[in-house]
Formats: sequence, C-alpha cells, structure tokens
Amino acid sequence: MTADKPVRRYMARVEYLACREEIDSMLARGFSRKLIHEELIKSGRCTMKYNTFCEFIAAAEKPPPDPSPKETEHQPAPPVRPQRLPGIIKSGPEPFPDPKKIDPKTLI
Repeated sequence: MTADKPVRRYMARVEYLACREEIDSMLARGFSRKLIHEELIKSGRCTMKYNTFCEFIAAAEKPPPDPSPKETEHQPAPPVRPQRLPGIIKSGPEPFPDPKKIDPKTLI
C-alpha cells in the first residue's frame, strides 16, 4: 500500500494484530507509541495512521469487562424511584376574581 491511499477497511486491525507481539515487547521496553509507529512504518509492516494505531493500543490496554452471569442474576434490582406527578396548585381562601370586574389600576 502506498502512503497516499487510506488503509482498506479493517486492514489496520489486521496489521495491528500481526505486529501485536512486537508492539507489546517494545512498550514493555519503554518505547513511546510514536517511536513504535515510526519503526513499523519504516520497516513496511504497518501502513495505518498514528491515530488509529493509538486507538488500538488504548483498546488493548483497557481491561475487558467481567460481568459474569451468576453475579448479575443474584444482585438485587436497583430501587425504583416513584414517578413525580404534576403538582396541583390551590388558590387562597378567596375565590379567583372575575376578570370582567377587575379594575386595571389595582393590578399595577
């Protein structure tokens, strides 16, 4: 592949998996991601962009989730919060005045 063309879909993953052991050993020896990427590009073993390379390394370093089915079955369900209903506003003891009989000067 040339540097001008983007890597075909999923080929970056294939390249990463092919070089995974070498990448892991270089990381363990203290190489930075940038140096590892440059070395793989120089040797022709990798054609993916640096961002994609870093995403694969971050995904590999992230521990996989471990929710075993036995643990989730026996856990109590989270408490259900009661749904709040709209409140009813009650007026004071005097009845609401008739809008036709209100003097506008008293409102302001």
